[in-house]
Amino acid sequence: MEHTKANLRESIRLRRRDNQSHFNLALLSESPEFKSAKVIASYRSFGDEPNTEELNQLILEAGKKLLLPVRLSDNSLEFRNWDGALEKLKRSGNVEEPIGEKFLGVIDLMIVPALAIDSKGTRLGQGGGSYDRALRDFPGISLAIINEVEFVETLPSEIHDVPVKMVLMPSNLLRI
Repeated sequence: MEHTKANLRESIRLRRRDNQSHFNLALLSESPEFKSAKVIASYRSFGDEPNTEELNQLILEAGKKLLLPVRLSDNSLEFRNWDGALEKLKRSGNVEEPIGEKFLGVIDLMIVPALAIDSKGTRLGQGGGSYDRALRDFPGISLAIINEVEFVETLPSEIHDVPVKMVLMPSNLLRI
């Protein structure tokens, strides 16, 4: 199973290098899920991931509390407030993480990275399992950001994989 996922990951990463799509963020900002959310967890994209810079700015401009993840030594995630100031980030490997205290409140909407999503909401991530652990007990709305070609009929899944409830693509917002 992991060999199949590894091959899929590599194939998608190669395709992404040539395809940086522009996302119609109004699809998300006009959705009831976004409008009703007070606290939104997002992430800072890197490499060939769909760019989240405009998305994070939109969250802040909408007056929402923006949280970003910090990866802990056990590969789990905790979320911390971020106000958009670049000087309040520190580099950890390939990603920039917020400096500050762990957020202890309720997260309404969690925006997660993905390499692909299938019709059941199964998410193919980078392989570390951090977001599956974060989503396991998350009662709010989870949303993955992918390019249209990364939405597929079926992905291999394992018992620990946690499906997402929504998918944002450059020109479509799907509820699963």
